[in-house]
Amino acid sequence: MSPLCVIGLGNVFLGDDGFGPLAIETFRCEYEYPASVEVLDLGTPGLDLAPYLYDKKIVIVVDAVHSDASPGTLSIFHEEDFLSLKAKLRITGHDPGLWDSLAHLRLAGHAPEELIIVGVNPITCEFGEQVSFLIQDTASRAAEMIATSLAGHGIPCPPRDSPTEPDLWWFRMGCLERATAM
Repeated sequence: MSPLCVIGLGNVFLGDDGFGPLAIETFRCEYEYPASVEVLDLGTPGLDLAPYLYDKKIVIVVDAVHSDASPGTLSIFHEEDFLSLKAKLRITGHDPGLWDSLAHLRLAGHAPEELIIVGVNPITCEFGEQVSFLIQDTASRAAEMIATSLAGHGIPCPPRDSPTEPDLWWFRMGCLERATAM
């Protein structure tokens, strides 16, 4: 198990709530990073998130957030920002899982040493919508923020000479087509 983890949270069927998976895939394709960094799109894991946080040194979570900033604003938060209510994660099925998992791991003495959240204020989180264009435009900046955060902790993540093609299966399918097919 790697001591460093970058986790994308969000439901790609709920519009801008799919920001986490989009930003994680963008980071994976645009930046090089050492094998000591796990990069995971976990969707909406709920309490199943705990094993991915267990005894980590640094965890970067990428997700849609609510804060006082305008929609499309990209920000970096730390755990204390959410505890002081400066920001809160989207109100979806995965939100309680993060805080409950952290609470359980703290009680057991196995919580991550540092939690960083790269978040964007969503425009819409409607079922069957794709990530809005404004939020899509923030994915490269979010990837850069992840790389900068890791570099600030001594983990260099230079841009790839030749970025790889992202696997954005949910864009290829079209969220509206998926919603009507369900």
